[in-house]
Amino acid sequence: MIANDPGTSSLPTSLSATVFSSVLLVVAYSVADVLVRTNRRRRLMGEAARHDGQRGYVRTLVSVLEPSVVAWTVVPIALLATLQSMVSQGLFTGGNSVDRLSAVTFAGIALLLVRNRLAALASAWAARTDARSAGEQDADASDEDSLRWLDGAGAARFLRSNLRALHAGATVVILVAISILSALAIEVPSNDAIESLAARYFLLEVAIVLLVVVTAYFLSLGHGAGPAIVAAACLVIGIAEYFVILFRNSAITFSDLHALGTAAEVSSGYTFTLTDDVAVAATYAMVAYVLAGYLVPWAPARRDVPWWRRRCATNLAAGAVACAATLALVLVPNYRTAFGVNISYWDSVASYKQYGFLPSFVMGVREAQIRRPADYRESRAKRLEKSYAAKFDAQNNTDARKAAEQQFAQTKPTVIAVMNESFSDMSVFEDIKAAGYDGPQYLKYGLTDSLQQGALDVSVRGGGTCNSEFEFLTGISMGFVPANVFPYQTYSLGRVDNLARQFKALGYKTTALHPNLGTNWNRNMAYREMGFDRFLDIDSFPKDAPTLHAGVRDSVTYDKVIDLVEKGDGPQFILDITMQNHGAYNMRNTPADILTGYNVEGAGNNDDLNEYLSVIGAADEDLRAFVERLSTIGKPVVLVFFGDHQPGISPAYNDASYPGEAEPGHSARTYQTRYVIWANYDVAGRDQLAADATVSASNLGATLMNAIGAPLSRYQKAELFSTTVVPQVSSLGYQAPDGTWHAMSDAQGPQEKDLADLRTMFYYEFGSRV
Repeated sequence: MIANDPGTSSLPTSLSATVFSSVLLVVAYSVADVLVRTNRRRRLMGEAARHDGQRGYVRTLVSVLEPSVVAWTVVPIALLATLQSMVSQGLFTGGNSVDRLSAVTFAGIALLLVRNRLAALASAWAARTDARSAGEQDADASDEDSLRWLDGAGAARFLRSNLRALHAGATVVILVAISILSALAIEVPSNDAIESLAARYFLLEVAIVLLVVVTAYFLSLGHGAGPAIVAAACLVIGIAEYFVILFRNSAITFSDLHALGTAAEVSSGYTFTLTDDVAVAATYAMVAYVLAGYLVPWAPARRDVPWWRRRCATNLAAGAVACAATLALVLVPNYRTAFGVNISYWDSVASYKQYGFLPSFVMGVREAQIRRPADYRESRAKRLEKSYAAKFDAQNNTDARKAAEQQFAQTKPTVIAVMNESFSDMSVFEDIKAAGYDGPQYLKYGLTDSLQQGALDVSVRGGGTCNSEFEFLTGISMGFVPANVFPYQTYSLGRVDNLARQFKALGYKTTALHPNLGTNWNRNMAYREMGFDRFLDIDSFPKDAPTLHAGVRDSVTYDKVIDLVEKGDGPQFILDITMQNHGAYNMRNTPADILTGYNVEGAGNNDDLNEYLSVIGAADEDLRAFVERLSTIGKPVVLVFFGDHQPGISPAYNDASYPGEAEPGHSARTYQTRYVIWANYDVAGRDQLAADATVSASNLGATLMNAIGAPLSRYQKAELFSTTVVPQVSSLGYQAPDGTWHAMSDAQGPQEKDLADLRTMFYYEFGSRV
């Protein structure tokens, strides 16, 4: 921590001194400037006082104040104060970069203080030049003494004759410089490979920023406020990208903009620590900010016209043109073919480092649209679905299946789905297994009477919980949804078939519960659209409910589920989304009696790993107690339990345990959790000997319905039958029957046809309905 670093132990003191000095400098300059300018206008003030008394004197005094001077220095001072606060709290792990940032910021404040005086001199000189060129007397001679020395100099005569061109050239140089510095502010915090970033991609990023900066410049009527805001926004983006990669091990995507509310709600569990790279990026942004302060419009000859009315129409028109150019650069070119940007979504971090943040992000935005298949016809999609469903029926026309269907129709068991936050089996990584860890014991080895269990292939890692939930409920694979999109946030789901609506049609009451804010992942809206009867969020749990690690304990949610089952009349479908195991895993709040002590050499952080394994162990024990209670509840109950994704710490162990593996097979191991389907009664036609089978999250709902004899939709039958050709489909790509993973574009033979058919059915069931 910073307090133990002798090289940075004096930072809080030096930063405090810089903040104090900056404030003092601003105050001293403002007072001096007012006194000097008031002295120049003493005749005007005297006349005002004679006409209006003290009120006129005060009004004239106020007129010489320049609030923009203080306004431009507020941001740098706030930056220094924020940095000083974080350093004092030990939230900075860098070194001398803070000293450089504070020095640049202090110098920037000094330059911003004199900008108005320099701008006034330039404006007066410009007005004087315009007046002389028109054969008129300068209307305002208040700066005559300041400008007299310029009139006799030969250089001054040259400058005056070319002043407009020089002003335009300086403006262009400043705008380009701001754009380059802003692009660096985006890249530096998170891109440790920036030195190897190809020039064409960095120039593309600068071009995008430049068009935005120019648009902001004209929309702020030729002043620097717009470009300054863009520079600050670029720094915020860069820092956000750094933290998202740190905590989730994936880059920011378009859908993350929809998830800002959710991110803010769960951010309290993370420690936001700044690094040298962040401080360097802030330095670039500060220089850009100061340069923006020196963007001033060409002064017109008529000084009586307010600045906001000077060439307003011209600036707004130019801003519209710049905005159109920005949209054209973002929306028109195909970034894959035109610029060679080729994002690998199973490792978005590496791709963003290779191509730059903005080119990668823009391409993601472009690819978020669900495209209609070229040969799509609704009638053909229906025929395909019917054909696949018929093949499934032919394969499953057995006495066991018929017995299960008859039993379900008579019994209608309550179905409980528990999606357990970040629950996975880290023993899939060789180094962790070698250290003695063998996964969650009860889930893997204790449920010997389950209907089915095994590995679950999911489409997210380290975050994106709602996408696993979406796949389970709808049967729609994220492999066909545009990459890095969160359907709960992006689409209207009111016409999309799902388990809640399916169970309601069978006479079930449907309830979803989540011990956190209902706005997380837009669940309060998504559940309503999907047809859930009720949604119990954090307000439905006791305020003093026991917590562990990141939130309300799993056992508390299970108590709520048991209460619903015992008090409910008739069959129910209950969806329980837990919170306990949520990241981050550096909270150091795990009780000592459950804290594990595994030591894994050569990868990751053992403290973080043990914190994660400890809460997973607690979740496993809570599951044991939950199943024991369901076993004696006196009502037929089916439980499907699964993890939504692996923690963000898993890629480091995967890379260390299996170096050199080809993608996407290498990453597939980190996109896998576990599931189990269990019933507290004997399901007809099933031996309930814990049959092991790997399924995908999008097939889990259909697998559940098939296991208990519940009616299946044609789409569910079609996707189950397709697993005979393509066992798994996820955001990574598809898995061939031999177990190897491939990108969708690499499909050949039967897999290519099956994927094309599935895509057509996907568009019919989802793409055409949202």
